[in-house]
Amino acid sequence: MARSLSEIYAVAKECRNNYLELTEFENSSKMSILDAFTWVTSACIWTFENVMDVFKVDLAKDLQNRINGTPAYFANALMKYQSGDDLVISEDGTSFSYPQVDPTKRIVTKVAYYEEDEPGFHDKIVRFKIATGKPGAYSRIDDDELIAIRAFLNQILFAGQHARVVSRIGDVLVPRVVVYYDGAVPEDDLYAAIESALNEYIASIDFNGLVYTQKVIDSIQNVEHVTDVQVSSDDTDHQGIFIASYDDDNNLIYKEGTTDPLVKIGRYFVPNSGYIKQSSASGVEKDIPLWRDTIILKLEDNV
Repeated sequence: MARSLSEIYAVAKECRNNYLELTEFENSSKMSILDAFTWVTSACIWTFENVMDVFKVDLAKDLQNRINGTPAYFANALMKYQSGDDLVISEDGTSFSYPQVDPTKRIVTKVAYYEEDEPGFHDKIVRFKIATGKPGAYSRIDDDELIAIRAFLNQILFAGQHARVVSRIGDVLVPRVVVYYDGAVPEDDLYAAIESALNEYIASIDFNGLVYTQKVIDSIQNVEHVTDVQVSSDDTDHQGIFIASYDDDNNLIYKEGTTDPLVKIGRYFVPNSGYIKQSSASGVEKDIPLWRDTIILKLEDNV
């Protein structure tokens, strides 16, 4: 930060006097010859320091907006991946691009990234989570396409950079709660309304964003005819908001020493895949219940 003109002048005058064998008589007037020269020189220094301050601000903005080689740069590049097309190198040999831009071939719709330590490597590795589809209906990218996307990333990575791309099956949300309602609608209609509300909440969450336990409960609470949502405060696995996640190879992650993939979450969590969904109740998820299997409906007593 630039110094004030008075600060610069005081330092300049002190420094000047240290190198003078004969100094003027005490004279506070800036109109004396030496003081006038010192004041003009100080003003020049003050102007230069302010110009440098402006330059540093502009330079910082340019550096901040320059994303070449940063995780954000590669995340943006992954969004522009075109399925089935090959990259070509530019004439000057400094970059890769597609010979023709075709947005219809872009299958990566969401990208998130984070850095983590890599054994045997001093720098950090960047892990990119990717998915395809629209909000509320994201899905993993199949293995063959994922291999092509990894090859695409390796081709544009700068020398010495380490990165990995993963596309996981969505984390399975399982709300174990008791819902009280006024009895004005059949149970099937209420279950359908709750499912619709949960899907709307899922669609509103940013990719790789925080999923809050209370907001899951609130989305159920706001359904018409629901009077209350109860979750036991006991520290047990009988009630609460649970999640089942997949690893990089899309295998369910089980609690240590068990065959149970459901983990009770605290106040919030970040989905391992970047998004959440309801159980498919088939394949490896055949033992993970649907929402209507874990949400218990009870008629309000005072209705």
